[in-house]
Formats: sequence, C-alpha cells, structure tokens
Amino acid sequence: MIETILLLNPVYVTLFWAVVLNFYNHKKYPPKAFLGKFMIVAFILYLSHFFYFTGQHQIYHYIDGFYILASLLVYPMYHIYIRLLTSEQYFSLKKHGKYLAVPVVISVFYIIGALLMTTGQHEIFLKGSNLESQDAIAQYMQWVYYVARGIFVLQVFFYLYVNFRLIIVNNNQLQDYYSNTDDRRLQWVQFFNISFAITSIASIAAAITGREAFASGVYSLAGPSIVFSSMLFFIGLLGNTQNTVHTQAEETEPSIPEEPSQVPESDIKRQMEELFATQQIFKNPDLKIWDLSKMLGTNRTYISRFINQEYNRNFCNHVNHYRVGFIKEVLRDNPAMSNEQIADISGFGSVSSLYRAFKNADGISFSAFRKEHQQNGNNSKTNQVQE
Repeated sequence: MIETILLLNPVYVTLFWAVVLNFYNHKKYPPKAFLGKFMIVAFILYLSHFFYFTGQHQIYHYIDGFYILASLLVYPMYHIYIRLLTSEQYFSLKKHGKYLAVPVVISVFYIIGALLMTTGQHEIFLKGSNLESQDAIAQYMQWVYYVARGIFVLQVFFYLYVNFRLIIVNNNQLQDYYSNTDDRRLQWVQFFNISFAITSIASIAAAITGREAFASGVYSLAGPSIVFSSMLFFIGLLGNTQNTVHTQAEETEPSIPEEPSQVPESDIKRQMEELFATQQIFKNPDLKIWDLSKMLGTNRTYISRFINQEYNRNFCNHVNHYRVGFIKEVLRDNPAMSNEQIADISGFGSVSSLYRAFKNADGISFSAFRKEHQQNGNNSKTNQVQE
C-alpha cells in the first residue's frame, strides 16, 4: 500500500499540472503551455515507473518504448522551457527540434527492436536476464538500451550546465534593461536547476545500474518519490505564476539607426541629466531602457553602452543611483517617513529592492544610514538648543 502511494505521488502531481497548464493558450503564454507539455512527458515517465515497479510487466511491455522516449525528453524539454522564459518568444519545431531529435531517434530504434521481440523475450529482457548470446535481436536491444543510458547521463551534465549559464546570463542582462528586476529574476528556476543537479545523482545511478536497484523495497523508493514529487509540484506552481522575462523581445523600434550619429554624446548626457534630475523619471517603478531610448530618440543598444562607458554602471544601477540620492533628500525633510513610503515614492518596487540598491550604492545598509542620519539630526537639534 505504501509502495503504491509512493509510486503514484509523482503521477498525480504531473497529471494535475499537465491538465492545468495545458489550458493556457500557446500563443499568449508559450512558456506555461510548453511546461504543460513537459508535465505530460513527466506523467508518462512516472506512470511507466508505476507499472514497472508494481510488476505489471504485461502492461509495461506496451509502453516501454514511451518510457525510453520520456526519460530522454525530460532534460531537453526543461531546457526549452527555460529558453522560452528568457530569450525566445515561442516554441518552434524548426528552432527547438535539434534538442528533441536524438531522444526521438534513439526511441524509434528501441521501439523497432521491442516490436521484433516476442512478448516472452521482451519480458526476460526487462527483468535483466540474459538472453541467448546468439539472439541478434537481444544483442541489438541491449546495444540500444546502453546507448540510451549513456545519452541520458550526458544530457544530465550538458543541460544542467547550459541551464545554469542561460539563467545567469539572463539575470545579468535584466540589469541592463530594467530598473526593477525583482519580479523578473529567475531565482526559483536556478534553485530547481540546483535541485535537479542533486537529484540527478539518483537518475545517473538508475541509468548506470538500472532501475532494479530501486526495486528492493519501500525505503529505496521513498526518497526519490518524495523529492521528485515535491520538485515537480513546485515547478508547476511557480511556473503557473511566472511571467516571461525576455531581454530581447521588447526591442520594437527597428527604424531607429543603430548609432545616433546626428546627436552628440554631450547632448545625450545633458538630456539624460534633464530626464533624471529634473523630470525624475526614476520614480516610475516600471522604467525600462526602451522607455529611455524612446525619450532620447535613439536605440537601446546605444544607450546601454553609453551608460556603461560614461558612468561605469548598468541601467539598473544608474536609475537606482538617482533613487538613492532622492531618498537622502526625502529623509532630510521627512525623517519619520516609513520605509514602505520611501520605497514607493522613490520608484523601488519593494522595500527589499531599496535595501539592496542602497547597499550597492553607498556600501552601507539603509538601516545603518537611517540610524546615523537620525543621530546626526538629534545632535544638530541639541546643539541648536544649547546655543
């Protein structure tokens, strides 16, 4: 009974999210819709595990090929999902088919071999027993099976690495394009990428030794079942609320020349100072570099490079520089104002963003600055009274 519950946990979780996420329109919400397809593949994978570990080999005989396909699709599809969250607008078989080709080809070879086997031969093969060495089909199946295992192990290392790189690059680029990045950073995706790295130890062990190592009892299944069920549930939950965080798709002004040769850099700097210091555009919590480039009549690439070269900081830090300066002025006039009010009127999306930006700008925490400022204010008042 306990074994059945453990085996069905990831089946229920993936089925639930497969249903929920596949209700999203793939044109309006491509990452969520594709995550729904990922959950379908994961559902097939864990349903196959259920039939295998409960000894229902007669049923498993017919879905073994789909198990191989699903196991080889999990990591490539999760990688495609991350790409749809960060740098690519929609799923395209032409663009993303290269990630799916090898799993499909290996699975086709495996399914062909399984169809050429008799039911009895296939059941013996699934149990890990040796067939007659003279049997060409058995040798072929063993060869394909070992190739599939090897490819899976390579996938684990390859996709974990490229996912890490993709998320890090995206998080860095966000600071070049957005003034508030808290809602766009994919920290939870990176967390699950790390979790995948840890749990992949079990996947690699299963690929090398075979699933028989986990069929010894309830305790050998408990850990993987609880961990994978929890991970998949929270991936579905957070993926259901996560919006895309493209850093390339919002460039909508192709007619603007790549280099604003007609506008001297001195004029660009003067206009920027006017926008930030006088018009205080930094108070807009959703200010993006595309907004600034439109105000200046130039393109995002030029503005990003200009800020970096002229001020030695990225767009996010440049905006926060003015926000921090504004906060210092506010505290001089209204020392009792709450942190939430200060964050709101200065353009920060949250108090935590204010704390982080202040620390980056001045090297001290906001609370330490505020305490020091209050002490100086009290000392100044005391001196005035004494005089």
